[in-house]
Amino acid sequence: MFARPLSLVLLLTAAALTASPLTAQLVSQHQLTMRCDPPAGTLSRLTKAQKKAFMDAEELHVARRYADAIAGLRGLMAQLPQNPPAQSVIAERIAEASLEAGDQAAAISLLKPIEERDGSDCLARTLLARADAETGKLAERDAEISALTALHNQDPKSPAGRLDGFELEKHIFKGGGGVAIGYLLHPVGPHNTHLTAQIDDASGAIVLRIELDSDDPDQIYFKEIHPELVAKGERRYSLDAFASDKLVPDSNADHHELIQFYEGAPSYDTVRERILAIANAAQNLPPGKSP
Repeated sequence: MFARPLSLVLLLTAAALTASPLTAQLVSQHQLTMRCDPPAGTLSRLTKAQKKAFMDAEELHVARRYADAIAGLRGLMAQLPQNPPAQSVIAERIAEASLEAGDQAAAISLLKPIEERDGSDCLARTLLARADAETGKLAERDAEISALTALHNQDPKSPAGRLDGFELEKHIFKGGGGVAIGYLLHPVGPHNTHLTAQIDDASGAIVLRIELDSDDPDQIYFKEIHPELVAKGERRYSLDAFASDKLVPDSNADHHELIQFYEGAPSYDTVRERILAIANAAQNLPPGKSP
């Protein structure tokens, strides 16, 4: 989709890029727990036909036929008035499909009653955080993140305790593809990653990944220049971009660019704004042309 070098993509966002000696290893979301699973046995009371209907809806969801998946799940949920746990699981799947279809209001209407019944419901809270983030309800988003962080720290064996992070927001480009931002509940990997973002092209292939890191080696210089911040427990953070081979075909080229440093923890919205600016610049690049 993009034929320009990575540095030119990022220059369009007016970022001052500095080559970094770091040979970074991406935090693979496949190695992390980024989704809450429902309690075991929640759907065990479904009949064979109902289980098939649920699996059929799952296949429709994977195929991105969200309206069909929602219709099937709503029909199934109507059959289970006496099974609140199963109803909650199905409602959450409807809400997730609604989010993917861009109907955040429908998702919120399904998830709020679940959260009110059970404030520890991990999936309901992560999906509500996403719905709030995508609709600009910042106070509500932050309240969900705070609650999830508390649940995560409270019991490591709980669904939220086992969670490394979750998808906080996703935006689809008009021409296909999009950007998704993952929020991590604790620093992850060798570079102490706190946020991840992934930019896909119209085919669904990853073209760029962005991380908010806080590498231990970076703290040495930070301590020298900002001892007063270190005394307060602050750290130096970096926003880093990693290009796929599709974006930078030259295997000998540096696929990593440092976007900028932050002296102390930046707010989520500060980093989000920079990520979305990079994503918007990337999607508007004419293929095969230079600036």
